[in-house]
Amino acid sequence: MNSGKSRATLLGIVGVYVIYLAYQLSEGRAETDTTMSPGARYAFIALFVLCGIAVLVYALRVWKRSGEEEQQQEDGERLK
Repeated sequence: MNSGKSRATLLGIVGVYVIYLAYQLSEGRAETDTTMSPGARYAFIALFVLCGIAVLVYALRVWKRSGEEEQQQEDGERLK
């Protein structure tokens, strides 16, 4: 397996986990027995969702780039 694809897979897992953390924060938003204010909670939910999406987009770019490099290596080996 290509190391770029492995890296992209791990980045994808991290992105999904960060979005899951945002979901967990949103589930408990009705709780009043907490030290976090509602505004801070919503800000962190939005921050985690945006960061998770950014990591997923980056993982997709790494995945595509590693596929292109793999294709170029195969083309180079065929020419030899």
